[in-house]
Amino acid sequence: MCFGCLPLCAWRYCLLVPFMAALLSQSFWQGDTQVIYQAVLFELPVYASSQGASIRYASTVLLLVYLVPVVCLFSRLMFALRSLHQLRVSSVLVTDTVCLQQLQTLTSKLGISRSVTLSISTHIESPVSFGMLRPQILLPVQARDWSESVVTDVLLHELCHIRRLDWLTTVSAYTLACVFWIIPLVWLALQRLRVESENSCDTAVLHSGRLDTDYAESLLRVANSCIQARALQLSASNTRNSCNNRNSRTNNPLMQTMLDQNTLKIRIINVLEENKMKASALKRELKNTAAILFVVSAGTLGALGSHQVLHAQQQPDPASRVIDAEMLPLNTIQPRYPTVAAADGIEGWVQVRFTVSADGSVEESSVSIVESQPAEVFDSSAIAAAKQFLFSPRIVAGQPVDVPNVQYVFRFFLSEESERAAQL
Repeated sequence: MCFGCLPLCAWRYCLLVPFMAALLSQSFWQGDTQVIYQAVLFELPVYASSQGASIRYASTVLLLVYLVPVVCLFSRLMFALRSLHQLRVSSVLVTDTVCLQQLQTLTSKLGISRSVTLSISTHIESPVSFGMLRPQILLPVQARDWSESVVTDVLLHELCHIRRLDWLTTVSAYTLACVFWIIPLVWLALQRLRVESENSCDTAVLHSGRLDTDYAESLLRVANSCIQARALQLSASNTRNSCNNRNSRTNNPLMQTMLDQNTLKIRIINVLEENKMKASALKRELKNTAAILFVVSAGTLGALGSHQVLHAQQQPDPASRVIDAEMLPLNTIQPRYPTVAAADGIEGWVQVRFTVSADGSVEESSVSIVESQPAEVFDSSAIAAAKQFLFSPRIVAGQPVDVPNVQYVFRFFLSEESERAAQL
């Protein structure tokens, strides 16, 4: 080659330099797919202002506001259990042979293997039952004047509660209500549970063979005797204290009385209408429900099928589209300002490096410290926060790829004023 042509050749090679640089800066080589990334640098300020302390104080206050009613409700639960124990101890066992034989017959008929105790108490106005391992039925004093059919209905009703484990359900439901007292629907559900429990036992009594009119008459007789006994006790001059004591025990949340004046009328109506639900009417309702479900299901399936067909027709060929997207932060966790550094008035910064995987998460093993000032004061806080970061993945040629050498600078300031002063 002629040396005279050297300057011209040199100019030609110089003209090739921009093209070579542009070629080297591409993300992919044509032969081998090799990704070349530069460092991606982000910056995140961290403040140690009084907001954290105020938030913690507000959280503590809210926690106390929540826990105080919980403690009160659980205290009431413990008092209710203690009151039930006192009722069990102070009650008098029934010694009537006929009544005990009747209890034994009904217990065997319902398949109850536990031993049921029958007692009479002067502190209640309505029949009640409670207990899990040793269930007990308490009858009021006026039960001595009830007829044999009324006693049978009462015992059968309370034994249905025992067989259904309604007392355990009541205790569990009230415990949940104590924990979730702040939700009004919980208390509504608890009240509804007690009502449906009574209705279920009434239905069970009717299904055992008792006539609806006889059972409704028994409920009315028991209610009238309880009301009369209460009126006689209230008219006495020396029963004010005992009446208050009785009312406090009657309002026991764990003691579900057989006769609730708020629901007694509705229960009697339901008992009298129990046999009016004929088999034909029930079949008619089942057919109507099945028809409605079939129409709704067919319409829903048809709409979903047509939507899928249209969606499939509108979808372009996946091979014909290639979408590229840059990595973007989705969730950045604010590092915790070290308590010791905040107390000593120390500010600083930390620069971390990590790799963002194809799914957008940070590879924990890749998190490392590039530089920090002052050394090792804010390092652990910055590393712990960086490991929880989440990004939208970088898409190259339609495929998510790993992004190495992502760097974050965490600047720790005691307040926003100190940040502005540092920028000036």
